[in-house]
Amino acid sequence: MKKGIKILLGAIIVVVIGFGLLTFINRPISEAAVNEKIKTHLTKVLKKNDSLSSVLLTIYSNQSGYFEQFAVGTKNQISDQPVQTDSQYHAASIGKTMCAAVYGILVDEGKISYDDKISSWLDEDILKGLFVIDSIDYRDQITLRHLLSHTSGVGDYFEGPVKSGKPIIEMISSHPDLSFTPDQLIAFTRENQNPIGKPGQQFYYSDTGYILLGLILEAIEEKPYSDILAEKIFEPLGMNDSYLMFYNDAPADIVGVYLNGIDYSDKNALSIDWSGGGVVTTMNDLLNFMRALENGVLLSDEVYRQMTDFKHRYEKGIYYGMGMMYFDFSELSFLLGSMTDVYGGVGATGTYILYDKEKDTFFIANFGSLDFAEKGIEELVKIRMIYDRMIVE
Repeated sequence: MKKGIKILLGAIIVVVIGFGLLTFINRPISEAAVNEKIKTHLTKVLKKNDSLSSVLLTIYSNQSGYFEQFAVGTKNQISDQPVQTDSQYHAASIGKTMCAAVYGILVDEGKISYDDKISSWLDEDILKGLFVIDSIDYRDQITLRHLLSHTSGVGDYFEGPVKSGKPIIEMISSHPDLSFTPDQLIAFTRENQNPIGKPGQQFYYSDTGYILLGLILEAIEEKPYSDILAEKIFEPLGMNDSYLMFYNDAPADIVGVYLNGIDYSDKNALSIDWSGGGVVTTMNDLLNFMRALENGVLLSDEVYRQMTDFKHRYEKGIYYGMGMMYFDFSELSFLLGSMTDVYGGVGATGTYILYDKEKDTFFIANFGSLDFAEKGIEELVKIRMIYDRMIVE
């Protein structure tokens, strides 16, 4: 979802000039004042943006001891039910972070290596045509690391260009109840898109690659991907409000997810994500997940080091490891040079779990709209400018 989370330097500068500098020059304020200002700001964001029904935010800091959660708005735009800090929502591409974490667990267990070839698990029918450049088929050269780091060269069904037919976004915009299986998503790329390049030669964000990773996990573990997530991530971490959408006993009951004015929270089109981001969760569950990654509960230090080796450039100031992004704010704008960097999982609907290692602080949010792919990060900048004014006793 490259377009969805593209951050424009110009937009960041506008954010700073229009909001940030005035905030920075203000005197420090109390924790209570910080809470009030953040809540007031989130309420204003909600009122000014018709594409939103709610905003959720959690800030948890081991350094300052600060832990606050905010929930403004309603469950969806036609509901009077207030959204809660424990409301479930669709986590979009944060699901890629979970998928990558499962791979890390399997590496630690000795079942796989990041450099294993994917042709060991996927047959020719699945891989056919996905990696052919200048009549040369590179499918036998593709490794797990290529897919996890978006360097395999495979196309992207979600936002990549098509050589025939309609882009998949147009398809679900006109038919929100279209349903997709993982095989159908792979077939869309095979039949309508071209590979981007040879394996290892370029970074190209690809949801198709993460669907292949989900299929590979099913082949390795010999069980459904939903069960793998439950057994490897959700159950060990006590993430009792998390599951893979469409693979739960009861229908999903989540806050609104908006694209072009349509709420997709109860639409089959959300089957478009699966192992690329189809997880339903809560802020508390995501906080548990990110803390587990940082505290070495899920992965060994060496495997997590590889997962957070952000050597692939996504955009200026944004880098990618395996299932996680890194934001270098000083590179995004020199006006943000004093803002510490963050990394973690980010989704195109304005949802993220980001960690500031220097200040040992976690930021978790959900805006629930494709319009907030960029704006969600811009709002993070504004929120941090308020939070950073807090007087720490």
